[in-house]
Amino acid sequence: MRAAPSSVFSLLPGPAGARAALPAPERLAAVATVLCVHPRRQRDVLAGWLAAREARRLGDGASEALSFRDAAGRECWRLYLLADSDFLAWDDACAALAAAPARSGAWAAASRWLRRLRGGWRAQALRLSVLRDEAGHCVLLAEAAALSPLGRSQARRIAAAAGARLDERAHACCCLASAAAAAARP
Repeated sequence: MRAAPSSVFSLLPGPAGARAALPAPERLAAVATVLCVHPRRQRDVLAGWLAAREARRLGDGASEALSFRDAAGRECWRLYLLADSDFLAWDDACAALAAAPARSGAWAAASRWLRRLRGGWRAQALRLSVLRDEAGHCVLLAEAAALSPLGRSQARRIAAAAGARLDERAHACCCLASAAAAAARP
């Protein structure tokens, strides 16, 4: 049996409620295009999703993000809304999530987080999708996404503020395409 490509994860049932505070993968996939900021040490853009146990909505309007935390409470993944995203699907994905505390504004907290990121994080525009495996588990897929000029400008601004290296490659990984085709076969 071949190992699954690193950008494909099956969300298997875990301890009761372990991932209950996260948006459903189908709802994230409906947003389609997002900017993902993740630790540089993680070779896979979805490793933060796999580690996440809760998510919070940050910001409002055109400057929104989902902040994901692992079991230890450390931020492990962040998704940003872009001009290329589906805004209604974003609202649907965020509907059940708690907003970040508004002490001095969500973006003040985000600024502190971004300052800590410098040098150790990577940003990439992703197109999220899902696939159901034979057992009915939802598989979250991600591939690099091509952005509109406005989306690209937004992504560069967010990455620069984070001190993250922006990966601007926009290609479909052949491994992912092969995995999706293999999983779709009867």
